Amino acid sequence: MTGLLGGTFDPPHFGHLVLALEAYYQFGLEDVLLVPTRIPPHKPGRRITPFRHRFRMTELAVAESPELTAVDLEPSDETSWTVNLIKKLNGMGMKTCFIMGMDSLKELHTWKNPERISKMTKMVAGTRPGYEEESINMKYRSMVETFNIPGMHISSCDLRDRFASEMNTRYLVPESVRNYIRENGLYVRRKSY
Repeated sequence: MTGLLGGTFDPPHFGHLVLALEAYYQFGLEDVLLVPTRIPPHKPGRRITPFRHRFRMTELAVAESPELTAVDLEPSDETSWTVNLIKKLNGMGMKTCFIMGMDSLKELHTWKNPERISKMTKMVAGTRPGYEEESINMKYRSMVETFNIPGMHISSCDLRDRFASEMNTRYLVPESVRNYIRENGLYVRRKSY
């Protein structure tokens, strides 16, 4: 069974990698594919880093983990819906395990066809500090098997702010990703005069 971890990965960080690796080991997966979304459906109106940068950062983030691979599986011209990705992979004969964090599980009720997704793939969610399972609607919680991951509270949103404010980002993202962000001027606040 192949694990799938989708996301905006803007930027990818150690929280994503720990989640993917914990699922890999806990569920005996053959490998885990990290799938950056091209057009995220849950980020309307938010400025998203161009896909080519997010994909390259994801490649760099997984480079030292043979269990993980960054892949481009999303259509280039339409919204990235999980249900469509799973349907596509099932059509190719791939048996999948869809991996998510508790923040995604909490928002599962807003996804397109979550009931259908749960019938097409095994869905698992890694626990994360600050998210109580009891706060999640039982209907959606029952579709997903939860598992523990080491306590890490890292978010891409916080990291973008940290890079923009030139705060510490060391030990939060792989060094190769930090270097890529700096070299390409990503997340820099533009000065207005």
